[in-house]
Amino acid sequence: MILIFVETVYANSIWCQHLVDGLVSELKLKRMVFRFISSLEEIDAGSAYIYVIGSSSEWIRAVLEACCGKGIYPILLSNQAFHELDMTYSTVCSDTSGSMQHLVDTLRSMGRQKIALYGVNPHSISDASRQEGFQAAVGARNREDVYINNGSLSTCFSLFRDCMERYDAVICANDFAAISLVRNLLRERPGELERLLIIGCAETRLTEYYSGYILSLRVNFLEYGRAAVMLMENLKRNPYLSHVVMAIRWDFSPLTSLRKLDCRKPAVQNVTIPKSKDVFYQDAELNRMLQLERLLNESDSLDLDIIRLLLRGASYETISERCFVTVSTIKYRVKKMISISQVSERRELIRLLREYLILPTDSKSSPPV
Repeated sequence: MILIFVETVYANSIWCQHLVDGLVSELKLKRMVFRFISSLEEIDAGSAYIYVIGSSSEWIRAVLEACCGKGIYPILLSNQAFHELDMTYSTVCSDTSGSMQHLVDTLRSMGRQKIALYGVNPHSISDASRQEGFQAAVGARNREDVYINNGSLSTCFSLFRDCMERYDAVICANDFAAISLVRNLLRERPGELERLLIIGCAETRLTEYYSGYILSLRVNFLEYGRAAVMLMENLKRNPYLSHVVMAIRWDFSPLTSLRKLDCRKPAVQNVTIPKSKDVFYQDAELNRMLQLERLLNESDSLDLDIIRLLLRGASYETISERCFVTVSTIKYRVKKMISISQVSERRELIRLLREYLILPTDSKSSPPV
């Protein structure tokens, strides 16, 4: 039996969902038996391997230590390699440092010489690695070009707003930080969007509505699952393997239209797992975007048509005629959207949609309504 243990505060993020989906899909493809656990007390003697999925360094360290103490081999899936030499485990992670270096080099080759890193979560090991890779790439030891999101995207923008004139490109730690930046600029300094090149990391569905402003790179989350199962199979076949790190490079294909890229380049039985101090997911603005992102990910083509018509103020009857389905079908779909978005009623759903979604016919210089 293979176990899967996911950090609770990370579980609702779209990044974690992509990691879990990729892993579960590959395990099912290989017909491997697995189950999710919510506590380390659920570990049984018949399990040899456990997949650990998390973001907080403190949580990861405690869980890895506990797994080793219980005699089960942990395989960590995280955005960044996590190095603890006194424990035995393997890792599937993002090649963050190498990818960040490649990105900075590409931007400089395009004439973008002054670059900022925006929306860094100080509690995330992946964002810490992004910052480290960024500072190494730009040759800076200080943090003057790094803008921290310590639980408030609004505060992060306030810090950036007074210095934005010095930059010609912004690398955002994630797409939600990029969307927040664009929305703030649309409200306060729309002219800056013509000058700044904004790069997002970890492509999301919500970003599609901001494609005129954000160039989003893909972190290849779905590849993690394939790599994780391959890693475990190698460990089973070769008992002399003790620690394996598989690093997944970012997908730079969105940049190919801007430049042709060079592709070379002792037992611990009782461990108290601390509550995460990560305030990143407590930001109300971020949580609204996460709710909407989940809705878009679970929507099919009919749902997306309904969303577009709701944004234009269409009635259920009009939507029914346009989509060639019954009114009851439309009502059922909207009710499902309300549930997924965690809002209370249709009007609140429409407010959420209008707050963040920019229709293709909208003017680039106008903020979403």
